[in-house]
Amino acid sequence: MKSLHKILLVLCLPALLLTPACTKNFEDLNTDKNKADEASVVPEYNLSRAILEFTGNSDYSYDTWRVNIIYCSMMMQQLSNATWYAGDKYLQNDGWASAYFERAFPDQVKYITDVARVTKGVERLSNLYNISRIAKVLIFHRLTDIYGDIPYSDAGKGYSDRNFTPKYDAQQAIYMDMLKELEEAAQALDVAKEVYGQGDLIYNKGGGASAAQVIASWKKLAYSLMLRLGMRLSKREAETARIWVEKAYAGGLISSNEENAFIAHDASGGRTTVNRVSNILSGEWNAINTKGEASISKTFMDFLKNNNDPRLKYIAVVPSSNSEVPSDQLGMPNGYDTNGDASPTDISKAPGYPGDLNKYSVLNKNVLLKLNGPSFLVTYAQVELLLAEAAKRGWSVGANAATHYNNGVKAAMEQLAQYSATATVSGAEVQAYLTAHPYIDADGYNQINTQYWAACLLDWYESWANWRRSGYPQLTPVNYVGNATGGKIPRRMLYPSSELASNPTNYQEAITRQGTNALTTPVWWDKQ
Repeated sequence: MKSLHKILLVLCLPALLLTPACTKNFEDLNTDKNKADEASVVPEYNLSRAILEFTGNSDYSYDTWRVNIIYCSMMMQQLSNATWYAGDKYLQNDGWASAYFERAFPDQVKYITDVARVTKGVERLSNLYNISRIAKVLIFHRLTDIYGDIPYSDAGKGYSDRNFTPKYDAQQAIYMDMLKELEEAAQALDVAKEVYGQGDLIYNKGGGASAAQVIASWKKLAYSLMLRLGMRLSKREAETARIWVEKAYAGGLISSNEENAFIAHDASGGRTTVNRVSNILSGEWNAINTKGEASISKTFMDFLKNNNDPRLKYIAVVPSSNSEVPSDQLGMPNGYDTNGDASPTDISKAPGYPGDLNKYSVLNKNVLLKLNGPSFLVTYAQVELLLAEAAKRGWSVGANAATHYNNGVKAAMEQLAQYSATATVSGAEVQAYLTAHPYIDADGYNQINTQYWAACLLDWYESWANWRRSGYPQLTPVNYVGNATGGKIPRRMLYPSSELASNPTNYQEAITRQGTNALTTPVWWDKQ
């Protein structure tokens, strides 16, 4: 299999060959005269770029560090921080909270929108067009879940339409259009038509898959995304949610870990191709793994320990001793600092917890944080757990809630082996866990969504979104002095202040419709 670094190099060469001419006759060259000609300049490179940037910005993982890790991982109490990470204590840092918005539009939306634009209506590129529609939903889905109302129908059109002040679409309209796009794209994918190779970093890595495999995989990803979007509406529009969830199930979903949607990263390409979460938390570029800046939270550690979870021995390690033994692991409580004796919330004052930050467990670098480790986008475990909740709601999704629940837990545990073969949870261990923790329908919503929380480890964007929708797991918020939310876990991130200056009319319209640009303002589907 070709490395991601080499694939990107090959794909970008045609675009690089065009750059010298771009300094002359700028307006003429940048006018959309002939879409078919544009489509001849390897639009799949833009697909690769958009999907890769979706796993984290190449500029020192700016968005991943600030929103996924500093905010989401801490708010969801899977990681903990005793120094300066704002999400641990619900502090407001406008620059960090707006980082994903600032990076996603120029580095994801721009590229994926352009793929869709230049391939639409070009018959030989119809599969690439429909794949780009699915990838576009993947990108906008996360964006709108983080911020609510966002530029959508006008987004990414600065080059093609000279639209530099895009309107903000209401999240409800965005969701309805994304669901429509998934349905239409899945139905239009055609195994008899051309399938581009190396540009598909998810299902045709290196160009070795058959057309039938690629098309079948993208269809399953489309319907699995449809399931996720449908479930996101479960409290806001239950009947609409049911219709789309049942439609997704009928269409065909990801049905094994072998079908998981993920990017296989490459350590040889520097920050361009490495796993973005790993390059932050592993200490390769930022030696924070021994400074208590990203310890495993007491909440997550208690969940793993109290349930004798077989994943624990692969997930955690103690920096001071390098121990992976489960009984040695210690989670750090959220909401503490290292401000010294004068601080009532200094970590040394946490009852029963040490002041030495190196004694708190961190994520196991050799399993979860390899620079060439995968970034999972949508997984079989997530699909099965969402189906479990749908079944509990009485919707038609095949098996009952208990069966889907068991499938989801099993898949989440076995998925660890895709990070490293050394992290293989045996079938006997899985069965022992399920026997000790059987599905109980009276506690079903809690069990299902708590397992979903565990299954989303490292994808804290998704963990936070599902927690806001479901209310599970039942986390105990912290109420750190000076926090921005009154001791409540944030419900959204913040628009950049630059939007008020550069796109004031549309920005203000969104604020008027959605509510104050604050961490406590819920997005549309977040019906509390």
